[in-house]
Amino acid sequence: MKKLICLFLILASWFSFSQEEDPKLLELKEAIQNADNDSLKIVNYLRLNKYYHFRDLNKADSLLSKILVMLDTVNYDSRIHRGQIFDRRGVISRIRSNYPESLLNYNKAKDIYEEIKDTNKLINVNTNIGNLYDYQYDYVNGAKYFKKSIEINTIPFKEQLGVSYRLLAGNYNHREMRDSAFYYLKKARRIFKETKADVEYFASNIQFVRYSLEDLDENDSYDDLIKMTKQTISFFKTKGHKHYLSESYRDLAVINFRLKNYTLAKKYTDTTIAIANQIEKKHLESRAYKLRSRANERLGKFKNALKDFKVYEKTQNEIYTEKKSKEIIRIEVANEFAKKKMKDSILFVKQKEILVLEKDKALAQNKFIGLLSFIGLVITFFVIRGLRKKWLKERKLGEQFERKLKQSDEKISVLNSEVATKKEEVNQLLTETVIHLNTKEKLAENLAKLSKEEGDVTLKGIIADLKADKLEDAKILMLKKNIETLNYDFLKSLKSSHPNLTKTDIEVCSFIKIGLSRKEISNLRNTSLDAIKSTRFRLKKKLQLSADQSLDDYIKSL
Repeated sequence: MKKLICLFLILASWFSFSQEEDPKLLELKEAIQNADNDSLKIVNYLRLNKYYHFRDLNKADSLLSKILVMLDTVNYDSRIHRGQIFDRRGVISRIRSNYPESLLNYNKAKDIYEEIKDTNKLINVNTNIGNLYDYQYDYVNGAKYFKKSIEINTIPFKEQLGVSYRLLAGNYNHREMRDSAFYYLKKARRIFKETKADVEYFASNIQFVRYSLEDLDENDSYDDLIKMTKQTISFFKTKGHKHYLSESYRDLAVINFRLKNYTLAKKYTDTTIAIANQIEKKHLESRAYKLRSRANERLGKFKNALKDFKVYEKTQNEIYTEKKSKEIIRIEVANEFAKKKMKDSILFVKQKEILVLEKDKALAQNKFIGLLSFIGLVITFFVIRGLRKKWLKERKLGEQFERKLKQSDEKISVLNSEVATKKEEVNQLLTETVIHLNTKEKLAENLAKLSKEEGDVTLKGIIADLKADKLEDAKILMLKKNIETLNYDFLKSLKSSHPNLTKTDIEVCSFIKIGLSRKEISNLRNTSLDAIKSTRFRLKKKLQLSADQSLDDYIKSL
């Protein structure tokens, strides 16, 4: 059981990760990050919105609001992008059955496209408004906007013109004005054929067959319709458009049913049901079940006919419930919109009343304001007088502060001069120390010669050198003192970081800081080179340095 749970968790995490790592989504986000300018960034955000539109409407809507805010800060003419945002918000509101909100957004987009004279987008938004009215069964207004899109398409945008004609044909068919429907549909099909817009052309074939079936009866010829439908099926099979494919199979089933080819009719309804079920098109599935029920009845398969009819009734109830639910939502949304509009109107009236009252109050308050102005002038005079006194006092204090600051600068200058002098003394002492060390070496050599009675070395000369050596020792003491003075900050930092160091340790550290070698330190401290090595070894331990770390580098870094 534990193994199964672990496996499930691994699969769930893998699925979650794979969802987050959608290559298309990553590509879009990367494009936004790498955008060189505001315009390109907004274009990529709109591409991301299109991605979300087919996956998560809430995210798509939220992203549009975010882009709209961003457009307030960009440094280019953003009207075209604002129009696109309102257009897309219109689509989202229509999908949510919020028709008033959808129309409001479409009209905002239309106003922008008219302002910037973008004919192509203006055609598209008029078509969307026409569709919106058709969704509300307001076919008169729908036709008005379809005709408007045709009227302004003067360039022309051929394929878009064909779409407008096709939609207008559908509008007239809903109004049972079949002659007008066929007239505009033929125009649409001719344009689609000229422009090689194959998908639109074969989709209009389905529309043509559907309108024809509504006018023909059993005694008419169906040969042309069968041929057209089979061509349409063949095309959409290669393209993989299952919605159009299921509709074409249903049309073929209807034609065969009318021709009393009930076995073929049943076969085509089976295919229609299978495809409609895959793409979850309940209305297509429902009508196919009804047709198959009638075909089974004619074939004498009454049990199957009854079974299909029950499925048809059940599906129809589901469609009816869903439709009514959407209608209720649409009515609720429309009422909310109307309430909001009414509330805004009432608020506008109230604001107007408030403005009138404020105007009356303003007239009544003029005298009072005049009196207050006089009192204000008097108060201002005394306030300015007081502020002037305060300013003079602060100015005097400022001058005193500047004098003290100048004196401090002079003192700092003197101290800097003293430090410079000290540095020169240390350099001179270092030079003399080197000479002193050389003298000591010379004394050692002379003593060795005296013991061997070599050369012209005399004891008197050695004593004279030793007296001079005492003088040099005094200079060495002065050198140590000056080193401590100049290395004050270093010694302070050293003692603060390592309070356990002895006086000897600190002195050796000071010599290392100024760059003396081990031999020079041993001579200055009048001790052996081994003693200095031991001191350095202890120092590394006290300073907690590893074997790889350099004592000299560490001390010089302080």
